[in-house]
Amino acid sequence: MKWCFEEDHTPPVLSTKAHIQHIKAKKGWDKDAGFSLPERAVVFCLGRGIPVLRERFDTKQIMEELPAFIHQVPVYGVAGHEDVCFLDGGRGAPQAASAGDTLHALGVKEVLVVGLCGAFGEEIQVCDLLIPEKILSEEGASQHYFSQVDWAAPEPIWSREELRAFFAGKGLRLQPGNTVTTDGVYRQTFFKEAMWREKGCVAVDMEASAFVSVCNYYGMRSQVVLMASDRHPLSENSPPWKWGNVDFQWARDHMIEASIALALNYPAKPMA
Repeated sequence: MKWCFEEDHTPPVLSTKAHIQHIKAKKGWDKDAGFSLPERAVVFCLGRGIPVLRERFDTKQIMEELPAFIHQVPVYGVAGHEDVCFLDGGRGAPQAASAGDTLHALGVKEVLVVGLCGAFGEEIQVCDLLIPEKILSEEGASQHYFSQVDWAAPEPIWSREELRAFFAGKGLRLQPGNTVTTDGVYRQTFFKEAMWREKGCVAVDMEASAFVSVCNYYGMRSQVVLMASDRHPLSENSPPWKWGNVDFQWARDHMIEASIALALNYPAKPMA
């Protein structure tokens, strides 16, 4: 089934900018006041993202709430780094797309997505880090931005070599492999995961390809950093699914802190 049509040049019934004006009116904000954000945004798709930011960095709230269609959350900055903002991006592809569209409307040009994933690659262990070069789209949001999108490939902010060196310096192990984004958490069958492995995927999440597709649609740079939070059994005879391990909570928070430091301190690679 095709959802996005190349011959469709009509405007959306509800545009991002129109919805921002609606939120302004609803909240009693100055309708003529301009809303803008820094050009770089870090979007957390995990619950500990904003708490770690506020615990470990000198933060300030720079927007009461992101005027997105769903998941209207506060936006934060870090003192001395006015060129980066931070927010929770929600859970699942619809919230990811809503946040991505709104960030673009507010002037963001680079998005670092930080989240968790379930590992089904043979060599991937809990606490391993993945920075996919492309993400298989098995979610619906991407199909509304492009007439055909099997893989969502980020236009990267940093080179893979820079990222490997950076995270290795933080004591984190970066593993090779691409990932898949799904809407059907309870439809990750053994058959499906074997097929994903054949395509070169090693882990699954619920937001990444949607964020990347929205960024690609608007010409925004993006990068995805995922930590394996759980390891899936490779067959019906393997040990059962289990969340985390004894090191996971520390490693997750350390990965979040490292990703924040990356966004604050590393300039983007030059555009090609």
